Amino acid sequence: MGEIINVRPLEEKLKKEIESKVFRLKRRGIHPKVVFLFSKENKGADIFHRILVKLGEELGVFTETIDVMNFSISEIKKVVEELDKDPKIHGIFPIRPLVNKDIETEIFSAIDPEKDIECLTPENIGRLLSFSPKFIPSTPEASFEILKFFLNEKKRSIKDYYGKVAVIVGRSITVGRPLYILSLMNNFVPINLHSKVSDISRFTKMGDIVFSCAGVPHLVKKDMVKEGSIIIDIGINVTENGVVGDVDTKGVVEKVLGITPVPGGVGDITNLFVFKSLLSAL
Repeated sequence: MGEIINVRPLEEKLKKEIESKVFRLKRRGIHPKVVFLFSKENKGADIFHRILVKLGEELGVFTETIDVMNFSISEIKKVVEELDKDPKIHGIFPIRPLVNKDIETEIFSAIDPEKDIECLTPENIGRLLSFSPKFIPSTPEASFEILKFFLNEKKRSIKDYYGKVAVIVGRSITVGRPLYILSLMNNFVPINLHSKVSDISRFTKMGDIVFSCAGVPHLVKKDMVKEGSIIIDIGINVTENGVVGDVDTKGVVEKVLGITPVPGGVGDITNLFVFKSLLSAL
């Protein structure tokens, strides 16, 4: 029988670190500020930005939100360019999806790479691909932080997993693909699965570590995972029975070493890494 990974100690540690750095910056006359761009048309983005604003207040960080729901592409780009020039703004965080996914890149490219705390600009993506990132997308970074925290709790380290297989279920630009790169950076052997793979269980059974970020409720089941593996469930899916992850936790936990809960797992740590990334921009 494995365990549900308790991220609360990590959450408290990160909060204290962020609050301490914000306090020191303010003593120097620097007031960290981030701007969230979102579309209220997307209910998930609306909820996410409210959570981030509340957390920012708790951490002592200035926040501003701009709803671009009724903006044209050129208007959004103009807003971004104005934010780029404002020295009082240290980070710009678009909450996806902003607009049609095919043209989001045009907007992201307008962000100053030094303020691109979610690693969306071509320049910062290139830095990540070259293993020398200035910023790492918040969810993948949170996922790896939880993994390292859990391994430490088990008296292990990331080095014990060098050469081991990491399976990533999902290939989005802000989660799946960066997880692949981070897995390479940490000397894992990554396998990146997507919707065109007809039988994902053939690969998930190989995973010493499985990161699931497909956005499909209970996609990964007990018979699809390796005995003693570690499961990082990143999916947040709203169903008739409440919020659930991509993984059937009740069944899978009996077989693995550990699995993150949903809710109360990766999402909570991700929120903190948004602000941790902001502070790294200063």
